[in-house]
Amino acid sequence: MSKVRNPLEPISTAVVTVLTVLATLTGMGLLVALFADDASVLGVGEKSVCVTDATTTIGVDEQPIPAFRPAPGASFHVDAHPEYCTEAPSVVQGLLNAATQLVPFVFIVGALLLALRLIRGAARDGLYTTQTAERLRRLGWWLLAGSALTGIATSMAEKALLASLRLDSDISAFSGLLSWDVPFMAILTGLGVLSFARIMRVGVTMREDLDGTV
Repeated sequence: MSKVRNPLEPISTAVVTVLTVLATLTGMGLLVALFADDASVLGVGEKSVCVTDATTTIGVDEQPIPAFRPAPGASFHVDAHPEYCTEAPSVVQGLLNAATQLVPFVFIVGALLLALRLIRGAARDGLYTTQTAERLRRLGWWLLAGSALTGIATSMAEKALLASLRLDSDISAFSGLLSWDVPFMAILTGLGVLSFARIMRVGVTMREDLDGTV
């Protein structure tokens, strides 16, 4: 008789592996930060802070150089975004810089932990149960709402940091509400997970009704 493959693979191994790697790297970074003066973890402890103004583009006309020779009929030009840095960041600037890295990290770790809880719960309680459908729904909402909030919070922190490093600018933290990158893939994935959770809940209800009539 052939062995039945685990229906939760390969996602189960993948989630555990990624969480293990993240935990190991974060732990190693914290240990290094304790004994090294120039070490930092997720933006915490950085001696210099830099931020790029992605809303501003500087065009520089250049003569073609050998490394970047355009094809016949094509033109060559350079577009770049200005970057602002400080070697002596204030406490607020340090916190804003850390927030741009910590917020996405928390979102990713939260999604992985919810996925791990879903996988372990499904292995314990079964795939087609109300508990599994509820855990799947929570993961879907985290991906949907969490990705959007992460994008907004990161953008606002970046704009606030940029405003503190740039003079004569109309940029503020609220500018991030208008210029944040919409995480379409994460939002669509969250919607798909929510739909699948609803389908699973309907299937569980139908199975319970069928069991009750037998």
